[in-house]
Amino acid sequence: MSEKRNTNNGSQVPDVPQLTFRHFQGDSDYLPMRAILIESNRTDEIHDTPSLDDIRNWCLPSTRFDPYRNLLFALSHNAEGKPDVIGFSRVFWYTGLEDTRLYAQLSFLHPDWREREVWPIIVQQNERRLREIAASHPFTHQRFYQAWATSTQVKWKSVLKSEGYQAVRHFNNMLYRLDDFPTRALPAGLQVRPVQLEHYRNIWEAQREVQLELFEVVAENWTEEMYEAWLANPSHTPQLWQVAWDGDVVAGMVLNRIDEAENKQLGRKRGYTEHIFVRRAWRKCGLARALLARSLQVLKGQGMEEVELGVDTENKSGAYEFYKRLGYQTFSTDVWYRKPME
Repeated sequence: MSEKRNTNNGSQVPDVPQLTFRHFQGDSDYLPMRAILIESNRTDEIHDTPSLDDIRNWCLPSTRFDPYRNLLFALSHNAEGKPDVIGFSRVFWYTGLEDTRLYAQLSFLHPDWREREVWPIIVQQNERRLREIAASHPFTHQRFYQAWATSTQVKWKSVLKSEGYQAVRHFNNMLYRLDDFPTRALPAGLQVRPVQLEHYRNIWEAQREVQLELFEVVAENWTEEMYEAWLANPSHTPQLWQVAWDGDVVAGMVLNRIDEAENKQLGRKRGYTEHIFVRRAWRKCGLARALLARSLQVLKGQGMEEVELGVDTENKSGAYEFYKRLGYQTFSTDVWYRKPME
């Protein structure tokens, strides 16, 4: 049996030479976090280079996240005793579908340490903190630990499985090449209008209605208090949105966007067809196909060469098969993992 020793935050972990833990210390941690993310993404073939602003925003406190308690740093000490950050994790919670309470973790470890018994210890430390958070909540929900992995994160997936996590959902990331695209007329009686400021509330209400039906919902994002935050979302590009109206009622939408900074960084011309929703009364009349056809045309007109979307492959509406028939092709898969909380 492994010996145990205390960590900086007072808990005990199996003995791994030179390994300790500490909490977030403020701005000085942004650079090591970015370095870990860059090395981690490179090894896992994830084409994303976070900026310091991205990390700073990621560490902002909220009602469900305290960076000084919910960010954990793994340290390795060299021969002189100097600590180096070799990994970090972030824990938080939210309410999912059917009032399920989810206690989630994101974890990143430098590739040089992945073959040692470090990552399982980090997961265990995260679970300890998540149990503390859960203990402060009324016991009125189903409770699960949750984590995510993309298809290229082989080591992380094996760690989660070794710690008792099971895959519960698969989300495919799909691309459509804009060499050609379908055309489809809107169903009779519906029209698409340029989005105006006075439309935002109706669009948010319609999106909220459909989001609350989805497996991936974060219920706290759709409370009345979050409307102003939704309005201020910098990724919104309403000039590209395709919103279908039946009179003064939103029937369906595709909230398209283009991330110019990301395209410049990665040397590509990619748009996104996101938040593809049709409300119940207007389903199965061809509205989704018509709105997507318009979206592809709009993004092509903006100089894009391809478009991306993500889809829950187990979605009861059959969305995954629908997108395949349209011509979207899967290029990666994100897996959602859960484990019952004791």
